[in-house]
Amino acid sequence: MRTFLRTLILLALVVWVGGLLFFGAVVAPVAFESLMPMFPDPAVGIHVAGTLVRDSLTHLHHIGLFCGAALLLLYVVERITRATRRSIGPPMVLTVVMMGLTAYSQFSIIPRMEMLRLKAGAAMADFGSTNPARVDFNRLHNLSTSLEGIVLLCGVGLIVLYARPEPIVDSPSQGL
Repeated sequence: MRTFLRTLILLALVVWVGGLLFFGAVVAPVAFESLMPMFPDPAVGIHVAGTLVRDSLTHLHHIGLFCGAALLLLYVVERITRATRRSIGPPMVLTVVMMGLTAYSQFSIIPRMEMLRLKAGAAMADFGSTNPARVDFNRLHNLSTSLEGIVLLCGVGLIVLYARPEPIVDSPSQGL
């Protein structure tokens, strides 16, 4: 039971953290460096690349929220079944922080960015634009990137917590 639960926990972490790494290192750069230039009109290219990135991030957020809920459940099951001697407090706090930041990005930042993208129109293709909608979009994009980075760091922290050996218990009462 212990191995099964730890496997599920590590699988959920790998899916979520691996998705974040893949998105940041592959999806977003490829969309803007390879896909965008395929269109003769820069406004169309940035719209297509941005749509791909937005939709990919939305899927990644849903995956993350599902993995987070599964992790919280698995921590509790792991503790109830005494499959671990670890404290579940730190992993639960990190997971809740990850889920909270992911939900904030998904349900607050992304909708506001989409509204600003529509408002800015063709000015979105000009990265140096002083169009107020483009400026606000850039600010939210930077916030979104920072939040994803924090989620990634928390995920790495969770991996480190689970990579460490379990504490040694001398007597049965110490493990409770």
